[in-house]
Amino acid sequence: MKSSGSYDASASHRDAEAEIERLRVQALLGWEKEARTLAWFGLRDGMSVLELGSGPGFVTEQLLDLLPSSVVTALEIDSGLLGRAESHVGHQAGERLRFVEASIMDTGLPDDSFDFAFARLIFQHLPDPDGAAKEVYRVLKPGGKLVISDIDDAVWGLADPTVPELQMLFHRYAGAQAAQGGNRYVGRRLWRILEGSGFTNLDLEAIATHSDASGIAAFEAQIDPDRLIPLVKAGWVSEEEFLRFRASRDEFLASPRPYVLMLGLLACGEKP
Repeated sequence: MKSSGSYDASASHRDAEAEIERLRVQALLGWEKEARTLAWFGLRDGMSVLELGSGPGFVTEQLLDLLPSSVVTALEIDSGLLGRAESHVGHQAGERLRFVEASIMDTGLPDDSFDFAFARLIFQHLPDPDGAAKEVYRVLKPGGKLVISDIDDAVWGLADPTVPELQMLFHRYAGAQAAQGGNRYVGRRLWRILEGSGFTNLDLEAIATHSDASGIAAFEAQIDPDRLIPLVKAGWVSEEEFLRFRASRDEFLASPRPYVLMLGLLACGEKP
């Protein structure tokens, strides 16, 4: 997202390429469990699928592999990210993939068009998540489902050995994101967002990814101190805090067997 939310890929890291790489790792890190949970919620091959906030196309690619007979519509407001997605996966998919440059708040898509919608790590950035859910409700067919995959920093996971500065980091990120209309604690609201938008047959699941299974390198980009640089420049994090977090993170990675466990929340609702 760019103009209608708290996320801007070009200003979320020391440089855009580093952020794109972080998004790639993030997309693949928990995908096996996410795909399993999506199937549990009712995603099936052959369905018409709407991916909301598709970004540079890494999850789009996984959806196309998972659903070889489905048509996927990838909706993204950021033209730069959409261009990356077209370059990354567009040539592989042919008529099975459609790109739409639009906001989740106003997709411009017809009523009752999709069997399944997937919104991954986008609702935390929306000033009006309830309005977004209502727009998705409109474009789903009766019986269609919306799955929101997102976070709540209060139950983000754990690190062992502990990294005390992580709590500072989460607090600063939450403040900066809230100032732009986002909410890093949106996970606790997902059920109510769906319920208030008219969805029924609600469900909520948590999935865990951890370094014993995926390796610590897969998590390094998520705790990269350079992600704090935009917050330092904006005054949300002091230079002293930045240096303290970097030292703490380096000490953590140098420990004999560092461990990270991260939790994600997936909420599902059905359009009657």
